Amino acid sequence: MINFSRKLEEVWYGDKKPAYLLIILSKLFSLIVKVRSSLYKSGVLKVRNVEVPVIVIGNLTAGGTGKTPFTIFLSEFFDENRKKVGIISRGYKGRRSSKDPYILSENDNAIDFGDEAVYLSRRLSNAMVCVCKDKYRAAQMLVKSGAEIIISDDGLQHYKLGRDYEIAVVDGSRLLGNQYLLPAGPLRENVSRIDDVDLVLLNGGYEAYSNWENHLHSAGTWNITPAFNFTINNKVLFNLNDNSKHDLSDFTGKTVQVLAGIGNPERLYKDIEKYGIIVVPIEIEDHGVVDINIYSDDVTPLFMTPKDAVKYNKPFPKNTFVLDPYIEIGEDKGDEYAFFTLFDDL
Repeated sequence: MINFSRKLEEVWYGDKKPAYLLIILSKLFSLIVKVRSSLYKSGVLKVRNVEVPVIVIGNLTAGGTGKTPFTIFLSEFFDENRKKVGIISRGYKGRRSSKDPYILSENDNAIDFGDEAVYLSRRLSNAMVCVCKDKYRAAQMLVKSGAEIIISDDGLQHYKLGRDYEIAVVDGSRLLGNQYLLPAGPLRENVSRIDDVDLVLLNGGYEAYSNWENHLHSAGTWNITPAFNFTINNKVLFNLNDNSKHDLSDFTGKTVQVLAGIGNPERLYKDIEKYGIIVVPIEIEDHGVVDINIYSDDVTPLFMTPKDAVKYNKPFPKNTFVLDPYIEIGEDKGDEYAFFTLFDDL
């Protein structure tokens, strides 16, 4: 399964034209997307709103782009401004997370409700996290439970739930790939969908701007939607057994194993390697699980992302550490201030 996913990504983000069969399937998928979208725009399918502001953080491509870390970042901003936050997560790959809305408690686990939802719930003690495929029903439950603002982690394509603000998160290195829709490319909707959102967030350094503009130009469009770049930094990590705090620089010159069941683990590997650390990746698919005990020893440290860590029970192998990512907007405090002013009216 991992090899198949990797080969598909090579097609999506490579220079070779996809197989003819994939292109045919892509055109069929595009037709379905257009029909569905037009049914909502025409009112045949009803958009349902709730009584509080709704922000949707999503992406146009399949796979991870940094939505969940940004959901945390935005939730903490509203919490600091004394807003009770409700978060919607579909609970991907959770065996109990699909049909009826459920607000997570501290005792719930990733097997039942998915790694993303449980990570959000544990990381954000002041926010409510509700899992349900039907995001409108989840939003209703959150409002009844006291939410003053709702953030939907993923959901650009879930038109049933009305929204006040749409944010599209884009991987600043992969961008929109070969610009084909699934399965020939990574797109869930046509490139023109980017014109409808309120904000584009580019996961990467300042160079992501020029990459983004050139990429859109090659697609035959010039997007005028406001855009900010952001970076996910991993400078600090914690030992999962004694909770001791460490800096990545403490591991300079050492070899470490890295477990990252995320959409683009190569980005994380490169960030760690900047500290002069030799990275040995552990093969795992997005949201996947492995037997971490076979990778443990007293010599080679094992790093994992917090989204991975919630999938495993204590005790962890002795030399196991979890990264503690944090987000920075733009290049200075001025960029961060300008970003937050976008939400003054919510």
